[in-house]
Amino acid sequence: MSLKRRRVFNYLSLLPKLLTYSFTTLYSRYPKLEDYVIGSGISSFDRYVSISSGASLTAILAAFLSFCVFTYYSSNSILLSLLSGVVVSLGVVFPLCYVISLGVVFLKYKSRREVMEARFPLLASLMSLVATSEKDLSRVFEVLNQSYSEVLKDFRVELEMITSLIKLNYPTNEALARVAKITPSPTLREVLLGLSASVVIGAEPLELMSTVTNKYLERYSLKVERAVNELGVMLEIYLAIALLT
Repeated sequence: MSLKRRRVFNYLSLLPKLLTYSFTTLYSRYPKLEDYVIGSGISSFDRYVSISSGASLTAILAAFLSFCVFTYYSSNSILLSLLSGVVVSLGVVFPLCYVISLGVVFLKYKSRREVMEARFPLLASLMSLVATSEKDLSRVFEVLNQSYSEVLKDFRVELEMITSLIKLNYPTNEALARVAKITPSPTLREVLLGLSASVVIGAEPLELMSTVTNKYLERYSLKVERAVNELGVMLEIYLAIALLT
């Protein structure tokens, strides 16, 4: 093998490492990305980086090889085929893969937030029920995670994370505050932060749950009222058009 070809192969062998490093560097520019990944329920952050980098690397290398072969058969020029492969794979496929990898996380995070907000009354009622018999807040979440895991499957990420952190000897208030950072549900975040503060000052968790639940119901009633008003306007427009025609 000539020296020139050996250099080309050496450069190509560095491409996977370079792309993986590039993805890791780009992900590190978003400090809250780890919270979004965990809160979306996709996987752990390390596994997300590994899978997304591997999938993107496969797509980039496939695009590179495809355009190299296509251009070589069209132009019969090795240099032009390599150049076209690099331009397409790094200039088009690389940023596209990066945008898709982020977009999947944010869409999943948003989707999970809507589901959790809709199911929050169930969590609130079960949490209040368990709290009447379990005075230790850490035990409340342990019972919810063990006994109501199927019913509260939409809150599985948060419940498992709280119980895991407490088992790792994290103080209960710190575990609740940490999980509050990753949950996509603003109502649950408010509950967790409130419970975290209640542990420190010794406040009554049931009173906090009642306050947050009432706020949630007020917001929900306003949404229903707004939806009914919008439906009424649409119905009036439809009737007006029907009368005109």
